Amino acid sequence: MKHIVLLNPKGGCGKTTIATHLAVYASTMGLRVALADHDKQQSSLDWLKTRPKYCADIVPIAACDDEPLEGNFDVMIHDLPGLSISNQASVASTCDQLLIPIMPSPIDVKAALRLWVNLSNMGWLDKPNMKIGVIANRVKANTKYLATFDSFIERMNMPRIGSLRDTQKYIRALDAGLSLFDLPPNRVAADLAQWQPIMEWTGLFDMEDEELVGMFGLEDEIQPAEDQFVSLEEMNQETQMEEEKNEEYDY
Repeated sequence: MKHIVLLNPKGGCGKTTIATHLAVYASTMGLRVALADHDKQQSSLDWLKTRPKYCADIVPIAACDDEPLEGNFDVMIHDLPGLSISNQASVASTCDQLLIPIMPSPIDVKAALRLWVNLSNMGWLDKPNMKIGVIANRVKANTKYLATFDSFIERMNMPRIGSLRDTQKYIRALDAGLSLFDLPPNRVAADLAQWQPIMEWTGLFDMEDEELVGMFGLEDEIQPAEDQFVSLEEMNQETQMEEEKNEEYDY
């Protein structure tokens, strides 16, 4: 069983959003998926409770209530709380892939630096079989700080495996117990493309750009950029127009 852990002690960085999307994606690929919520706020579990019955099955695990992290699953997604990581040793022992969502802002970068030091002191970075990747989350179009952000994670030897733009579509989807992968592809085409490098890194999906586009029926919606990591800097005007166009759309 593959264990993918979402970690960042700083709250509001998007751990639950990314954890739920990873779980949905894996389940739609036919994998047996568990979503372990380690946070007492139980945001992931609350999301699962509102998820429509017709959606692909995801098994909830209340890790925050000490429910065992076991079962016959292909992948388990761990949504960790925005607290100290000192009490997460048990999760570290099973973790195959560690994903760190970071918002590209000075405050969040400083918090990420402290996290990296703590991970090093606790020995998490010494695990030979653990992959660690960073997701630049809630990136605003035309931001100049993304270059500074990239320079920082490069110095820390943390690979940025993807970028997700700042859009209300995630909030609307989560409110309905859904993810972008559950919505009509023509409504979220640009955002689905941003998930491709993330899914390839996790190993949940391994196809060429053309195959991904074809699978979601996006041939007429987008032309995948050569580098999805930085593409949202070029699509500022397009995404703003698209947000306004879909403002009245009811998920």
